[in-house]
Amino acid sequence: MADETPLPPHLAMMQLLFGKQITYSLSGVARLGVADHMDALPRPVEEIAAKAGAHAPSLYRVMRLLASFGVFNEGPSRQFALTPIGELLKTDAPGSIRNNAIMFGDEFSTRAYEHISACLRTGTDGVTEAYGKPIWEVLVERPGQCERFQNAMTASSAGAAQAIVEAYDFSGIRHIADVGGGHGLLLASILRAYPDVQGVLFDRPEVIASVPKEQFAGCADRIVLEAGDFFERIPDGCDAYLMKYIIHDWSDEHCRTILSLIREKLPRDGRVLLCELVVTDEPGPTQAKLLDIEMLVMTMGGKERTEEEFAALFAASGLRLNRIVPTERPICVIEAVPA
Repeated sequence: MADETPLPPHLAMMQLLFGKQITYSLSGVARLGVADHMDALPRPVEEIAAKAGAHAPSLYRVMRLLASFGVFNEGPSRQFALTPIGELLKTDAPGSIRNNAIMFGDEFSTRAYEHISACLRTGTDGVTEAYGKPIWEVLVERPGQCERFQNAMTASSAGAAQAIVEAYDFSGIRHIADVGGGHGLLLASILRAYPDVQGVLFDRPEVIASVPKEQFAGCADRIVLEAGDFFERIPDGCDAYLMKYIIHDWSDEHCRTILSLIREKLPRDGRVLLCELVVTDEPGPTQAKLLDIEMLVMTMGGKERTEEEFAALFAASGLRLNRIVPTERPICVIEAVPA
């Protein structure tokens, strides 16, 4: 098959600029729960709109756009059906990212991106520019958005957790702490796969208070929920400390503080496991490069890092990069041991 003819530069640029329309269209239909009223069978847009509480002509225009990107299948007579991509917008779908889609349209996110030019000029973050305080303080003041953020992080963990457990051998660990572990989905996955392991879920008080009771079904007798601030202390008595998508939220200085506190608690045979994306020399678009911009705008100094940057962070904290274990997802398990 012959290569597709590239778009003229001005059309290619316009297509990139219209990424906003795609993001907000996805966020809008997710917020209305449109996919929850659909399946693989074509349905008239009027029927879908009535169930979702939407204005049918407007919904049609948005669904028509999203169909062109594979989210829906558009049939004759303005009928639409879900594709495998669109299934991910259903609330109860395996691997659902509905909360993620809604979150990308939440006020704290949209206002932050209004200030991306300030981020580029000064190195500040968009949330602080918009609200005068970092994202974590903003979310505490907005319980609904905070809950959606935590649900989005849990949803993001669902597929990644299985990939991490399949790729990394946790045998030999006796007691593992999931530092900043949110609602504990990854930790629960590890404990179910390794019945000899004990666990500690450590996060901010408001996060620990919102952990669903059913989260640790089948392993609740091997888990302790502990509230605290990982800039001040780390749980005692563990031979492994796990952090998923935590280090990328913070500047190098903040990361050295967290890792140094862990190093103080770590036994000689202990290990630190960071579950993060790794920026590579791949010239094309990657999830790591995209998420790196989210960190630029949403956090104070957070970023996605290269292997060399992880090694430098560890070295400055009394640790040594031991290996990087890839998974079937973009996320890797980055293992460090005492230096």
